[in-house]
Amino acid sequence: QLPLTAPNTIVSSTEQLPKSNNSDNTKEADAETLSSATTATQRSVGLLIIGDEILKGLTPDTNTHVAASALEANNVPLAKVSVVSDDLAEIVREIEYMTSLVDVIITSGGVGPTHDDVTIKSVGKALGSKMILNRNMAELLQRKMNTDGEGELPELTPAQIKMATLPECSKLRYLSSDKNDWPVLQCSNIFILPGVPAFFSKKVELVANYLSTELERSVVFKVVLSIDESSIVPILNNVVKNHPNVSFGSYPFVDHPEYKTVVTLEGRKVEGGTFRNSSKFLSFDIDDEVEDKEFEKNEIDLNVKVALADLVNGMPEGSVLRVDN
Repeated sequence: QLPLTAPNTIVSSTEQLPKSNNSDNTKEADAETLSSATTATQRSVGLLIIGDEILKGLTPDTNTHVAASALEANNVPLAKVSVVSDDLAEIVREIEYMTSLVDVIITSGGVGPTHDDVTIKSVGKALGSKMILNRNMAELLQRKMNTDGEGELPELTPAQIKMATLPECSKLRYLSSDKNDWPVLQCSNIFILPGVPAFFSKKVELVANYLSTELERSVVFKVVLSIDESSIVPILNNVVKNHPNVSFGSYPFVDHPEYKTVVTLEGRKVEGGTFRNSSKFLSFDIDDEVEDKEFEKNEIDLNVKVALADLVNGMPEGSVLRVDN
């Protein structure tokens, strides 16, 4: 029983809350180290959305939400999202920048046979990997073209040759149990996915599962409040400052008769900051005076529960409607 003085109820609820209306080492990276079975260290991910149609508002970007949901479900932190045009130099710059921040990059879009599909070439340039005709991809395309499964494999068209020309470091990852599914293209620490939402959705779920860690999740609490977000700023800031090993989120609700704000609390696996549990950041000296202490599951949950008690006890009387986990 938590020492909660404010009137509220702690429940383990499956009820859905209303939605808010507001959401040069890489070149040598061994792709095999990304296997989820080899390490319990979480890997931070950057999502790179590529396409002029997104920037011009011609097509809605649904892939960001899908990717974020899939990664969260697999306990893989999404650290950064960027949207860039179909410009080779711009894509290269963003990949090089993201590489300094995250362990893994997932791209969306720009993988077709037309002139503006330059993602794969951009990835090769960013990684310093020359473009070659990939035998495995060429044979895959030929098999897909040979629908009757008989006779000699057909010659590739110029468009298909372009699709089979990949960075030399490329690997075809067969992540699906369905042998008829297309593989995922991986180049070092970059997973290259199609931009069409129906295809992207399926592939990003496979990649998220592939990257998932075996770490247990900490308990997550949602505190539902009857007061506006602006009125809790001093209280929340104080609790956040006093509990650096807990991740907080604050989200206002719009046009709901009771719910005005929800605050979420989730424990950090590694002492310090949001992505200190990323293998990318664990390789750097973020603060020489702070050791990278890893918490056990019971310690993580205790950190969250103590922070929860402080948060709830600091709220105005009657403002806490419910606490869900």
